Amino acid sequence: MKKIYALLFAAISAFSATAAVWDGTSTAITAGSGTESDPYLIETPQHMAWFAEQVNAGNTFENQYFKLTDNLELGKSVNLTFPMIGKFDTYTDGSTQEEVDNSIAFLGIFDGDFHKIDDFKVEYFDEELGGTGLFAVTRSTTIIKNLILGENSVVNGELVCGAMVGQMLGGTILNCENRASVNGNMFTGGFVGCMEGGLVEGCINKGTIVGATEVGGIVGQGAYDGLVKACINTAPVTAIGFGGAGIAGALYDTFSLSNCYSIGAVTGQENPYMGKPHAIVSDSGFNNKVTNCYYVLDLCGYSDSKATAKTADEMKAADILPLLNNDIYEATFVADSESKNGGFPALAWQYDPRYGSVREVAVDDLHIAVCGNSIIADEDMMVFNLSGQTLAMGREVNLAKGCYLVRTAKGVKKVVIR
Repeated sequence: MKKIYALLFAAISAFSATAAVWDGTSTAITAGSGTESDPYLIETPQHMAWFAEQVNAGNTFENQYFKLTDNLELGKSVNLTFPMIGKFDTYTDGSTQEEVDNSIAFLGIFDGDFHKIDDFKVEYFDEELGGTGLFAVTRSTTIIKNLILGENSVVNGELVCGAMVGQMLGGTILNCENRASVNGNMFTGGFVGCMEGGLVEGCINKGTIVGATEVGGIVGQGAYDGLVKACINTAPVTAIGFGGAGIAGALYDTFSLSNCYSIGAVTGQENPYMGKPHAIVSDSGFNNKVTNCYYVLDLCGYSDSKATAKTADEMKAADILPLLNNDIYEATFVADSESKNGGFPALAWQYDPRYGSVREVAVDDLHIAVCGNSIIADEDMMVFNLSGQTLAMGREVNLAKGCYLVRTAKGVKKVVIR
């Protein structure tokens, strides 16, 4: 009994401590070797700052692996601006007509492990080059996956502005969620400002996006042979100038967009040369492919001849899932049984036990998982609030968002449902 009380007291004390907020300093990463089986571990805000410093100093970490081990808060609440990771600096020399590339990019694999980076402010204003985002620029070997950008964050820039990536020159963004607000000029997107090649797949934007022209919930401008696939926008998109759309502001060349839907309100002005507001894509060229995309007219506010209109009830019905999953090798969209997207189709990874939870180090090998609002254990458990009141017993319990202590015969574990 004394051991149980000691564990409870230790867990409560640990949880009562405030979450670490970035203080402007950096600390070198010490765990991991950078391989796929032993990635570098980003455990603190200071580690994230060190990672940014290293990339900005020219260390590309090509084909090396990084993984988040916890949620991070990066200093916006204490008036700090987090440095962009890398820099976009590619242009044509007017005198020689030669391509000059001074860009600095992370060329490795960044796995958020479904943790959230929140409370950050990224700002960069360059009217000629742009390239503003948590990552300024990516290339063909860059992979960013399983990362959530939090709702208390903001990205402010001029040209080529996206919450995750400013300028995408190849690479992959996979299974990510953006809740941060983005404020830019031309080429502004929820994930990518300007996407010239590469892949954005299985991503959802829930952050408010505001820009001038070529503004989209996922990508501002898409060009060359890039692909946006199986993505969702649920948030408002505002083009202060012209165009604006739920998924992509403008598409050119052989860019493809497929298996996406939007329920976010679109606002913008109309111009015959710069685009008209649409539910999915504002402006597109002859060689683009926009296939198997859907929207709710009453929510988006604008129709789109390149996609299919549905009512809200139709989008929430089971019949929509095979349509959204059409031509996808493995089903990406699932029923939103726990209202993660307000009842509209969810991405399968949103029901991964890691999504929406803070996982603590287990005590005596406790096997406890959080899936949405459910706490699941492989043996009988008791769930307490922080005052010690018993709330539930069993192997699977459903609770509201909050902080809990879970006890099994093996020990006590702290659990947070977000």
